[in-house]
Amino acid sequence: MRLRIAAIAKEDLAPALRNGGFDAVYIVGNAAEALEMLEKILRGREFDLVLLDDVLAKDIGRSKLSEIRYRHPLPAIVELRTARSRATSLS
Repeated sequence: MRLRIAAIAKEDLAPALRNGGFDAVYIVGNAAEALEMLEKILRGREFDLVLLDDVLAKDIGRSKLSEIRYRHPLPAIVELRTARSRATSLS
């Protein structure tokens, strides 16, 4: 059985993800679009793992993501850690 992986990211991370061998890469512009795409993925039940851009995760909020993970244990939702989040958190 093969793990089906989706990624939700902002445009600046898209080129790296497109070459990463993911089953689907969804490009969004903001946290609201990311939440909408995440809900669509959760309803579709096509993926086993969803990687979420850490900048979007920060904008959505840890408590909101925790609530979504609690309501929907599958697919697993994991933040994709990048250097961009560390750079933005210092400002």
